[in-house]
Parts: sequence; structure tokens; C-alpha cells
Amino acid sequence: MSSRLVFARLLETIMDMEKDVDLNNFTSNEQQVYAAIVLLSNDTNLPVSIHEIKCHDLVRDIPMPTMYRSFSRLIMAKKICHTGSDRSGLYATTPS
Repeated sequence: MSSRLVFARLLETIMDMEKDVDLNNFTSNEQQVYAAIVLLSNDTNLPVSIHEIKCHDLVRDIPMPTMYRSFSRLIMAKKICHTGSDRSGLYATTPS
């Protein structure tokens, strides 16, 4: 199998998985923020700090305003939640 075909199949699989977890209507940045939270919490729904999230390889290059916009959209869609006090900076995935 050629590298081009492998790439195309991987992209197709990613798109299918985005639909399966209902993330296909989110931007790439929003998907990356969500994935970072899932990975950092080891998919346990435990809170992760904003400091850990912004240092993760998936989101390291995303500007902070874009990251906060991603948090807002993911919270509105009930994909993640903000935990603790208003200024705690803790986020967790919501139970699926």
C-alpha cells in the first residue's frame, strides 16, 4: 500500500471517528483542546488544570484567546465542564 493511500485511509478513519464522538462540527483547535483534556485526564473525567492543558503538545501553539474560545464552545456543547471556583482553571470532560 502506498504512503498516499495510507494517508488517505487515516484521514478517512479520523473523519469517521470525529462523527462517532460527535466532534465533526468543531474546529481543529477545538478538537485538539478536547483531545488534550482527554489525554491528560487519561479519559477519567477528572479535572485538568489550564496550565497542564496549555503545555500539552496538541495545543502548545494555539493562541490563548483561541483556546478560551475553544473552552467556551466545548462547554456550551457539554463536551467539557469548568470545575471548581470561577477562577480555578480546571476543566474536565463530561461523562459520555
